[in-house]
Formats: sequence, structure tokens, C-alpha cells
Amino acid sequence: MSERERKRKKSSPETQPVETEQEPKSNRRYLWILLYVAVFAFAVYAVITLVGLHSQIAEKRAELEEIQGEITVQEIKNDEMNRMYNYSDDEFADYIERIARDDLDYVKSGERVFVNVSGD
Repeated sequence: MSERERKRKKSSPETQPVETEQEPKSNRRYLWILLYVAVFAFAVYAVITLVGLHSQIAEKRAELEEIQGEITVQEIKNDEMNRMYNYSDDEFADYIERIARDDLDYVKSGERVFVNVSGD
């Protein structure tokens, strides 16, 4: 085979499509790799977002429980206030006396108070 024939074979149309077919395959390969990387990045982002949302939900649930406890305490206080509002004069006097004795440590005149200092 002469050099001329070799050059002709190199430049012939039969050999050129082989080279062009390989280039799109390599381009497709890079596109698939890029697609896999993009999907993986999205999955990582989704997991991080879900973990963050889960922690926020846990914080909000704890806050909700705390507020519900405060609401319960306030409802009990409101019920007691409503009962006091509906007391008759005798019941109200008894209530005032009980508060004075229990909370304010008052005693009636002539009354003796004994305090247990042993702690039992």
C-alpha cells in the first residue's frame, strides 16, 4: 500500500463517521454523569431540608405543650375567680379567712399557733 492510498483511506468518508460517533457517545456519557451528580445533589439537599424541618417541628411541639400547660393553669384560675364571684357573703367571708390563714399566716385574736420545727 502506498502513501497515497493511506492518505486517501484516512480522509475517506468511511473513516470519518466512526470518529464522529465516538464524540457523541462521550458527550452522552458526560451528560449521564452530570445527571447522576445533579440527582445526588438534590437528594442530599432534600435530606438536609427534611432533617431541619423535623427539628423545627419538634421545637414547635414542645412550645405548644408549654403553652397548653399555661392555658390549663389560667383556666383553673379563671374557674376559681368565677366561683368567688358567685359566692354568697358567708362563703366569701370563709374564703377570705382561709386565704388569710393559709397564705398570709394570720391568726385570730386569742388563738395559739403551734409550729412543728422537726419537719415531720
